[in-house]
Amino acid sequence: MIRRISSIALGIAFTFTAASALAQEGADGEQPAAAAPAGEAADGQANAGGAVDTSTPPDAGGKIKVGLRLGYTLPMGDAVKDAKLSDSISGGVPIALDLGYMVTPNIMVGLYGSYAFMMLASDLSDACDARSVDCSVSQLRFGVQGQYQLSPGQSINPWFGLGIGMEMLDSKVGDLKGGFSGFEFANLQVGADFKATDSLGIGPFVGFSLGQYSSTTGDNGTDIEDKGLHQWLTIGVKGTLGF
Repeated sequence: MIRRISSIALGIAFTFTAASALAQEGADGEQPAAAAPAGEAADGQANAGGAVDTSTPPDAGGKIKVGLRLGYTLPMGDAVKDAKLSDSISGGVPIALDLGYMVTPNIMVGLYGSYAFMMLASDLSDACDARSVDCSVSQLRFGVQGQYQLSPGQSINPWFGLGIGMEMLDSKVGDLKGGFSGFEFANLQVGADFKATDSLGIGPFVGFSLGQYSSTTGDNGTDIEDKGLHQWLTIGVKGTLGF
């Protein structure tokens, strides 16, 4: 029974903009007057062409972004063919870290990683308790991602992202260890950052990932022949700090 529990208890270029000084020769040989750099026209002053220069993007809090997420995730789909992930796991609490670089004022590329504490489905939890066996499941996800930010530097900055990577689900039942590993085909994300300070944004996010376990892990790890597709739906809050 413990082996059965163990078998089913599962386991993110840059743009730099600057203005050139413009000079105009005086009609009587006067020294050229340097035009104000772009973006420094204050109180609606116009540039040499007569139009207000708005080319400088708003301060979005820096080029390097570090994000921390906390949420709740729900399993969907099959761990392997005809074996629902929700039969073994009821949910989990992931803690995630984002590290990215703004290649343009709107586009960020970088890395993501998360570790989740999983909760066993009630039947499995009851079986472990009845036999006084310590049962636990954890999840590790990591990969690369890109994000598009609609309103960087504004009070509300909606964004969406896409990532790909790897996922590992590890289980422990007493002294027995096992789990699954596989490819995460898509990690879709959408959210909004509310500007707390010039460099800090905080807001909600929703994530949906699609993956497939290709092998089991542990002492007797093997390739999985009858693979299934599974998904994780995650809702939570994210804080992003810019440098």
